[in-house]
Amino acid sequence: MYNKQEVGFIATKPTDHCSLSIAGVRFRFPIPINIAEFPSSFQNFQFETACQDLMCNLSCPGSDEALVSLALAPDNSWSFTVHDGLCEVIRRNQEGEALWRIIAPLSFEHATVSWNPLRFPSFYTSYEQAWGTGLGLSLLVLRLRAHGGLVLHGMAAEVDGQGILCVGVSGKGKSTLAQLLDATGATVLTDERPILRQWPDPASCPTPSESFRIYGSPWPSSAGFARNAWAPLRRIYFIEHGEFDQITPLSSQDAVSRLVHVATIPWQDPVLLDPYLATVETLLKVIPCAVLSFRPTSAVADVIRTDLCRSSKEVQL
Repeated sequence: MYNKQEVGFIATKPTDHCSLSIAGVRFRFPIPINIAEFPSSFQNFQFETACQDLMCNLSCPGSDEALVSLALAPDNSWSFTVHDGLCEVIRRNQEGEALWRIIAPLSFEHATVSWNPLRFPSFYTSYEQAWGTGLGLSLLVLRLRAHGGLVLHGMAAEVDGQGILCVGVSGKGKSTLAQLLDATGATVLTDERPILRQWPDPASCPTPSESFRIYGSPWPSSAGFARNAWAPLRRIYFIEHGEFDQITPLSSQDAVSRLVHVATIPWQDPVLLDPYLATVETLLKVIPCAVLSFRPTSAVADVIRTDLCRSSKEVQL
């Protein structure tokens, strides 16, 4: 089971800054950011936790008139570019107008966020609300780039002490499966944006199968699961609806394209892309994968538990 003490909140004295803790990454905001204005799903992430190991200090100069005059790019809603050791991320609306920009060194230990004074307020309402969509996700994805981290489309849960990652595109049943597992006593971490991290350093892992963790996130789907906790990852399931419950093992080679398809990865520059692909390669060498076809009934929970039990016995042998 995930370490309840490690994910517990740490009481802190009032400071001159605010912070969020997501998957061990502490995002530190300067005043006058208003933590209370973040989406409600961020509530459990507005505290420091004992498992934090990465920092991202944020500066927020606010409105940037230069973004108003950027050339329109209606076919390029996202752009990720690297130049002279700096990464620039620009998000555009359907008309191709820049909404916001992030500039940071490749380490993303600190980052500067600014926005279009004409378009940003009506699109997001506030900087804090923008964290509920692509802005916060981009900062997290890029901070984890060099630390064996990925953000995926899927749901994650702790089932009898073992973490599972169930991934799939929209409509594959992530929220349905989350609700079914929750009803049978599993601890659902998220029903939309699980975060995967290689932890601890590979050289200190007792066994390769214990080298990855799965975390909850503050970006839930319709079922609303957003838990600030983690579990040791034991199994990856590629989910789909079926006429009966069935688990079909996949080789790591067959799983590569499936997993990359549901991972949030900036493809535009090899400097950004390569570390994510290395993480996928390492992950699929040590974590078993399978296709999980299921009906919308609680019986799927028993199928998963049986599979995890069998997998655990195989590891012990």
